[in-house]
Amino acid sequence: MSLVTITNLSLSFLGKELFHDVGLQVEPVDRIGLVGPNGSGKTTLLRLIAGEIAPDKGEIVRAKGMRIGYLPQDIRTALSGRLLQSVLDSVPRRMELGEEIAGAEEALEGSRNHRDQLKLAARLAALHQEMSDLDVRYPPHEAELILSGLGFQEEDFTSPVSQLSEGWKMRAGLASILYQRPDLLLLDEPTNHLDIPSVHWLEEFLQAYKGAMVLVSHDRDLLNRQISRTISLERESMRSYRGNYDSFLAAREEEIKTLEGQARRQ
Repeated sequence: MSLVTITNLSLSFLGKELFHDVGLQVEPVDRIGLVGPNGSGKTTLLRLIAGEIAPDKGEIVRAKGMRIGYLPQDIRTALSGRLLQSVLDSVPRRMELGEEIAGAEEALEGSRNHRDQLKLAARLAALHQEMSDLDVRYPPHEAELILSGLGFQEEDFTSPVSQLSEGWKMRAGLASILYQRPDLLLLDEPTNHLDIPSVHWLEEFLQAYKGAMVLVSHDRDLLNRQISRTISLERESMRSYRGNYDSFLAAREEEIKTLEGQARRQ
């Protein structure tokens, strides 16, 4: 089943039509490079897939229960508190679960009714088991490895996120997205604020990543190494090509030659 299905989508922005009756499917194993000139709508398409904006017409269907991790270029991270703990708490339900545990402990401590105490104790045990299961699925040491790979030092783990520069906040936001292991990664220029060692680490991480990915990047080598399908936002339409960025360029060059030949014959 497709993770995302876009049908007959149209969208205009500031009087300019970006998309007209376009369609797209993102499959669970897709590694898509999204390419096109500046202003062609690459970032807008990512925002549409992520659900941040709605089309003027058409339909976007996301698979039930599917999780999306979206890294925009101008990330305004929702992380707060200490760096490592904020990444740990970004896992779905972890913060809510922590609040439920604290509430159950407080209720148990204040209860004087034996029957209520038994119910609260059972509830608390179930909550602690759920938290333990989360720790198994999302081990804390994995968050530490991701933060280290993106250039943070161990002494940074207890630093408040609010004190980080914008570039380092972007790295923290990227760390939280990678740690959550979403079904679909939407990455808009993810290497903008990374140094060379962090870029190399990110490439290795993405190559081992098991989910689907849609990547926007001006880094030709990054695209070639990471993608197996190219979506090109052309002036006339949205086109899909199998292969990496170099394969797309070769196919596009052949198409242009064919079109020029047809024009000369006419």
